[in-house]
Amino acid sequence: MAAKRPDEIYYPSSRVALSGIFILSIVAAIYLARDFLIPVVFAFLIALTFRPAVRKLARYNVPPWAAATGFASILVLTFVVAAYLASGPISAWIADAPEIQRAFLEKIRSIRSWFGGILNLTEQIQDAAAPASEAGVQEVVIKDSGLPALFATAAGYPANFVFMMSGALVIALFLMASGDLFYEKLVRVLPTLTDKKMALRIVYDVEREVSAYLFTLTAVNAGVAVAVGISFQLLGMPTPYLWALLAFVVNFIPYIGPIAGTALSGLAAIVVFDTLSYALLTPLVYIVIIGIETQFVSPYVLSRRLQINSVAILLALAFWTWAWGIPGIIVAVPLLVTFRIFCSHLESLSAVGEFLGESTTDATAQAEVVAAPEKVQS
Repeated sequence: MAAKRPDEIYYPSSRVALSGIFILSIVAAIYLARDFLIPVVFAFLIALTFRPAVRKLARYNVPPWAAATGFASILVLTFVVAAYLASGPISAWIADAPEIQRAFLEKIRSIRSWFGGILNLTEQIQDAAAPASEAGVQEVVIKDSGLPALFATAAGYPANFVFMMSGALVIALFLMASGDLFYEKLVRVLPTLTDKKMALRIVYDVEREVSAYLFTLTAVNAGVAVAVGISFQLLGMPTPYLWALLAFVVNFIPYIGPIAGTALSGLAAIVVFDTLSYALLTPLVYIVIIGIETQFVSPYVLSRRLQINSVAILLALAFWTWAWGIPGIIVAVPLLVTFRIFCSHLESLSAVGEFLGESTTDATAQAEVVAAPEKVQS
């Protein structure tokens, strides 16, 4: 039997190394090209959300460019109205920041002694653990609070966000107005009829299910916003519409959004209400509303293919936050849902899609997992 030539020998380790280099290259490109990719990704998500509606309106002789312009105008009007409603109270809060801080410290004076004891104990432990300084040597420590840089970043971020979203909206407008142009190009470049059918099935399913996911999530968050606004109105919180808007926005961010909403509402309630016990009702009501949404509403209205397990969501949030910051937090879950839908159509990636999905109620699989340790030991 003739020996194989060197170029015919299969090296599994080389393939693994090349795959690792390819993945690292993608990660580096995502991080380094974020200024270009962020508006493009937002544009594709907006286009995927409204493409089924644009296609449906085309059946009634509505041109794609007209439907796309109408949806883009609705988005712009929504952003302008939301910014107008939020600008007044936020400006007032910024102007009254010293007074708000003084009132907050006054309200929590009753529990400051408890925290003060913990802080003193911590300082004593640190002093006991720190090595003694050499005699006659005076240490000078210059602390930089970083406030100027923080204020500069906070002042410049809204302008950058508006610029980014404007670019994303323009790109999405052209994507929606182009109709099925890119799908036609995709059909032309693929070689076989089987590949053409599979590609069209994938893009149409991704388009339909991502659109359904984002519209459903928007409707659920709108319901949460209404519940928060009504509850805060009954509790006596000022500007309940602003808290409803905040709940609507932050609830798009899993885990982090509800925590931020609860913390902000609790801090504001401490300043507004006279007693600490009554102030705690505000974050408690917020937690109850979010708990009902996450445990009952979302699992009921979202299909199983659109549900992602919590570990995958946390990893996606960590990665996209590292790569893109706040925009990465916003797009992390939609991109994860898109990737899972894509994996469900390819047999080679079906295992990845299964790992990303929620837990199943398969009794056989659960029994095998429970019995696995006993089988290994035996």
